[in-house]
Amino acid sequence: MKKAFSLIIVSALLTLLLAACGSSNEKPANTAAPTNGENQGGKPVTISFMHFKSDFTDGVAKIVEQFETENPLIKVNVQPVKYDDYYTLLKTKLAGGDIVDVFTLNAGAQTKLFSDGGYLEDLTGKPFLADFEEAVLKSQSTDGKNYVMPINANPIAVFYNKQIFTDLGIEIPRTYDALIEAAKKIKEAGKTPFALGWKDPWTLSMWLSRDLPSNSALVNNQPDFFEKLETGSVKFADNPATKTMIEHAQQLFELGNKDQLGVDYNGAVDLFAKGDVGMMYMGTWPLADIQKKNPDLYNNMGYFPYPFSNDESLNKLEFNPDASIAINTKSPNKEAAEKFLAFLASKEGGDLWVKNLNSLSYVKGTETNIAPAVNDLKPYFDSGELYDSQLYLAKTTIDWGTPFTQSLQKLFFKKSTVDQVIQEMDDWIAKNHN
Repeated sequence: MKKAFSLIIVSALLTLLLAACGSSNEKPANTAAPTNGENQGGKPVTISFMHFKSDFTDGVAKIVEQFETENPLIKVNVQPVKYDDYYTLLKTKLAGGDIVDVFTLNAGAQTKLFSDGGYLEDLTGKPFLADFEEAVLKSQSTDGKNYVMPINANPIAVFYNKQIFTDLGIEIPRTYDALIEAAKKIKEAGKTPFALGWKDPWTLSMWLSRDLPSNSALVNNQPDFFEKLETGSVKFADNPATKTMIEHAQQLFELGNKDQLGVDYNGAVDLFAKGDVGMMYMGTWPLADIQKKNPDLYNNMGYFPYPFSNDESLNKLEFNPDASIAINTKSPNKEAAEKFLAFLASKEGGDLWVKNLNSLSYVKGTETNIAPAVNDLKPYFDSGELYDSQLYLAKTTIDWGTPFTQSLQKLFFKKSTVDQVIQEMDDWIAKNHN
């Protein structure tokens, strides 16, 4: 685990350093797929591409449009799906024999699940993988093979309104207690401390699935907690970080906007973009929306690592893989599908992803200047103060985030207690996974 942990840090730094050294005249490590549609004997072909980046439907469409321009005999039927519904729909389609040629996955547990099901083409050794650092490929491998191609990664941190912080004399919080004190000061000033879009389960689950493994592994020294949870040798009640996470969630809820469970992701972004909210915990996904809705805020907001603990030395920058991409092993259009992946793996494709999705690409030499706020994180990249909490979840297939969000909702409305939530989760694990 420690070796994998160091690899992801090294790979992230290498990617960024290479990008910083690149120039606009740099050639990609290999060229994109041959143009003029030299596929399937020169016959027109349509491939389906299902993805969970539904908040960037237009951005993905622009990438596909450029690919189709360079490969006129290949058409891509793009199928965006909201993340909360994505895996259920994908599993249903594949199990029912509905061919999806290319689709996005999260590296780790989801890739393992689909590879074990026999749905993923082995991409190990494909020429287009040469455009990625070996450490990145190794960190996203499953059983020693590459079933997915890395696409992009994101810091997961806290956006903040610099004007509000300045007006109230708030310094960037480096510990969890300092974060809560800052939030209380914002609330006392009559403004909303946190923009929460917890109507969408993934937004709360995203936070849970980082706070809990971070405190488990780094504060309580239980890096293998989720691996043991998978085998039934431990319970949530055995881990002090479980109670810590629940208490943190309750505090954020109380310091969030009104109707936290009635506001979705887009609503939370709208609230923050209006300029009256102090902070928003999120990846880089909302940057394009904020730029459109409030250019002044976009150019004058900041970004700092989420301080999950009160030990400042542990509170490094969360840097996670986002979308990876796979080819269906049953696809009748594998040649065309591979050309699509080769395009995404080229510098051209990587730069298009950065430009249109406001995200850092794993492709060597791609652009890194995606927004002024992200530049605030440069010291963490330069010093290597990065970590990936998702590595601690890599060996479990338990979808604990979904039932946890449901149990927490009862706690938020005083219909349950912290201990009852923990007991509910242990009962759920015993019933469904042991």
